[in-house]
Amino acid sequence: MTSAMKISIPISFRNTNYLLSLRTLKTVRGLPTNFASKLAVEEQKYPDLLKRCGVALDFNNGKALHAKLMKESLLSSLFLHNHLLNMYVKWGDADQACKLFDEMTQRNVVSWSSIITGLVQQGFYEKGLSYFCLMHRAGCKPNEFTFVSSLNACSFIEDSTQMYQLYCLIIQLGFESNVFLTNAFLSALFRHKKLNEAMELFEKCPGRDIVSWNSMIGGFLQMSHSEIPSFWCRMNHERVEPDNFTFSSILTGLAALSNLQMGLQVHAQLVKYGHLDEICVGNSLVDMYLKCQKFVEALRVFNDMPHKDVLTWTEMASGCLQCGEPSEALEIIARMRKFGVKPNRFTLAAAFNACATLPSVEEGKKVHGLRIKLGDEADVAADNALLDMYAKCGSMEDAWGVFWSMDDKSVVSWTTMIMGLAQNGFARAALELFERMILEEAVPNYITLVCVLHACGQGGFIDEGWQYLSSMTHKYGIVPGEDHYACMVLLLGRLGQVKEAEDFIRRMPIQPGLLVWQTLLGACSVHGDIETAKIAAKEALSLDKGDPSTYVLLSNTYADSSNWDDASKLRKLMKNTDVKKKPGYSWIELAGSG
Repeated sequence: MTSAMKISIPISFRNTNYLLSLRTLKTVRGLPTNFASKLAVEEQKYPDLLKRCGVALDFNNGKALHAKLMKESLLSSLFLHNHLLNMYVKWGDADQACKLFDEMTQRNVVSWSSIITGLVQQGFYEKGLSYFCLMHRAGCKPNEFTFVSSLNACSFIEDSTQMYQLYCLIIQLGFESNVFLTNAFLSALFRHKKLNEAMELFEKCPGRDIVSWNSMIGGFLQMSHSEIPSFWCRMNHERVEPDNFTFSSILTGLAALSNLQMGLQVHAQLVKYGHLDEICVGNSLVDMYLKCQKFVEALRVFNDMPHKDVLTWTEMASGCLQCGEPSEALEIIARMRKFGVKPNRFTLAAAFNACATLPSVEEGKKVHGLRIKLGDEADVAADNALLDMYAKCGSMEDAWGVFWSMDDKSVVSWTTMIMGLAQNGFARAALELFERMILEEAVPNYITLVCVLHACGQGGFIDEGWQYLSSMTHKYGIVPGEDHYACMVLLLGRLGQVKEAEDFIRRMPIQPGLLVWQTLLGACSVHGDIETAKIAAKEALSLDKGDPSTYVLLSNTYADSSNWDDASKLRKLMKNTDVKKKPGYSWIELAGSG
């Protein structure tokens, strides 16, 4: 096994200035009887003090104890030395812990386990595994705590080979029936995306506990939501009593699947087992109802929760937006403030999005005040939401103020500002800002170029539009997609070049989709080109007969041309085929706004 464990990180943490070299200390053997007796007494006194300093992060007293132990040569006791080492591990002081460990003249499994656990907890996974290899070479037999930490380290490194090597050693040493190690290996398998192997290990595990079941659910959440309903049924069939983590994870999975029927069953079992008062479970239950578009039920659960944290309030506010209730989202945030819960950057983003949806610049400015109070706790995502809110409310002066005050502008910041300018009648300024973005070496993405081409459409800048479209691939490394081509169709349509737009679609290097044909149809509606409208509608319906926008746009084209008979026939066709008009088709609105 030694030859297989090839984690070759050299370890050398000698520190010649480290107080007093432990190599100068005498061992208990050969010391006078009175010193041995004294050491036995001190071994009963100091461990509790060292534990307290470790848990309380009491650095001053902890270091004073360290100095006293060295001064009185008490570190000749491996027992005390291990407690001292564990104190530094609890502090998260990896460097000092390594130095202390490296100076130890004696080490046992507790010493090795402490240093490995400490390194892994601090995120030094490779280094933790290197210590495990040193332990193996030194002939010290690991225990279950050593293996759990080492398997955890394997979870976070790219190479999965070491994970399998460790488990081979676990089997070799006779620990394969240890449920703690099985659970740790399950987690490691899932983090390496080994779903089938994890399921096989779970089936073979003779002594599964609730952690084993929860590990499987956690793995399914990462890789296969569809397995969660049947797994939950199996838990019930085998009479496994779920805990709060089980309920929270199951509800999260059902939310992702929008499985309301099973979600209601889980809610009933929550009442039975009495976990409804726990915040994590309540949050997941609210999320499940919101994802299933059951706003009233989500609000009822939310109001009944005895304890709420910032995540609870923010999740409910965001859920209000998902369910089309922006005013309710602002009301939730107002209630949150009355209860004295401090908002975070995600709360701010939800508030700004609600104000943008209404739109309400007055409410937005109130939330802007909260953002100023948060200071550095807010991030670029919150500022981007603020920027978007001002742009959607048409307050471009405020949007400019936010944009230029941002120290850290992301591609989203630039893109949001470009789109805001284009939508508020500043098409030329939008293109100038894009050129400024390039000069400042910010890298545009797919959406940025959509916004730039949209600005060309808003301003009627046909030459610039062709230039940006033709240079996208070689200049910015972005292959034009349907959205970009739809922008060009929109631009040509705005200029009344409907036939040219149809020819452009026929010559596109990609297969034109529904969006492109509907954009052309919108242009036909504006300019009264019934013949081209019929062609565009036919192509659009061949792609999706159930999309109401095609019928509405063609009907509008007939009506604008006073062709009331055909318009009426089309409306009747929509009714007979149960095609319902739906609001919110932004591209169609853009096409018809010229």
